Amino acid sequence: MANFDVAAAAEKVYSKCLQEPSTHLFQSYEIQEMDPRLASASDAQHVINHLLNEGLFKIMMQGRDTVFKVVSKEVVGKLGALSSDELIIYEHIEAAGREGIWTKILKTRTNQHQTVMTKCLKSLENRRFIKCIKSVKNPGRKIYMLYELQPSIDVTGGPWFTDAELDAEFIDSLLLALEKFIQSRTFPKPAAGQPRSVPYPASYTGYPSLSQITQWVKNTDLTEVDLGEQDIRALLDVLVFDGKIERVLGGTAYKSLRGAKEADSVNGLTEAPCGRCPVFSLCEEGGPVSASNCVYWKEWLDAAI
Repeated sequence: MANFDVAAAAEKVYSKCLQEPSTHLFQSYEIQEMDPRLASASDAQHVINHLLNEGLFKIMMQGRDTVFKVVSKEVVGKLGALSSDELIIYEHIEAAGREGIWTKILKTRTNQHQTVMTKCLKSLENRRFIKCIKSVKNPGRKIYMLYELQPSIDVTGGPWFTDAELDAEFIDSLLLALEKFIQSRTFPKPAAGQPRSVPYPASYTGYPSLSQITQWVKNTDLTEVDLGEQDIRALLDVLVFDGKIERVLGGTAYKSLRGAKEADSVNGLTEAPCGRCPVFSLCEEGGPVSASNCVYWKEWLDAAI
C-alpha cells in the first residue's frame, strides 16, 4: 500500500500531462519525475494504476516499451456513454490513427457480426466520434478514422486530389502561375522602345529560390490549399522537365527559359507525361491514376500519332 495520497499525486501528474502536446506518450520515469512524493518506480506505478482505472491514461506500445497516453476528461465522459460494442470499434479505429481502417479489417479484428458493426459505425458517425473518408489508393473501400483527425497524405493523395480525384485543372493553373512568376523575375521590364525583355547579365543572382516562390504562393489568392515547399518543388520539377525553367545558382534558384531553343536531343522520360507527373507515385493500373484513365497520356499519344 502506498504511504502517500495517491489520488492527490495522480491529480497533479494528470494536470502536468495535459500541458504536453496531445500526441506525447509518457514513460514511467517521466511520470515519477512529475511529483516529489513519487520516490520510487513503485510509487509511480500506484499513480499510473489510479489514472488507468479512471480512464485518464491509456496503455500503448512504443517499440518494445510500454508508454501511456493521457486522455482528457471530456473524452472519458463521451466514451462512458458508449455501449461495449461501440467502445470496441472506437478503440480499433482510434488505434489506426491518421491512416484510418478498412471496414473489412475492422470486422476481422473486432470479430463482430456485420449487422452489429454496421449499427455501431452508424451510431458513432452520427455522434461525430468517427468519420468515413476516401482513399486515393483504394477508392472503393470504406475507411473510418476519428472525427477530429486529418487523413495522412497517403490516404488523401495530398493537395493534388479533390474528393479522391486528381484535380488536373488545379495543377495546370498553378503551373501556369509559377511559370509567369519566374518569368517576371528572370527578365527585367523592357526599356522604352525596346520590343522585348533582355535577360539579366550572367552575374545576376536575384532569381527566386524555392522558399521565395513558396512564400509568393502563400501570399497570393491562387489557392486556399496550404502548399508547402515539397509541394511547390514537385510543380517546379514539372516545369523543369517541360523545358520552361531551369535551376540556377547551384540548384538553389529558378530561371525562366522563355524563348530558349529546343535541344537537338530528346529525353524520352521527360517528353512523356509520366516523367513529369507530380502524382507518378500513385499511378498504377486499377488505381485512381493510371495510363488507362490519364488525360495527359491520351493527349500525348494523340499528338504523337
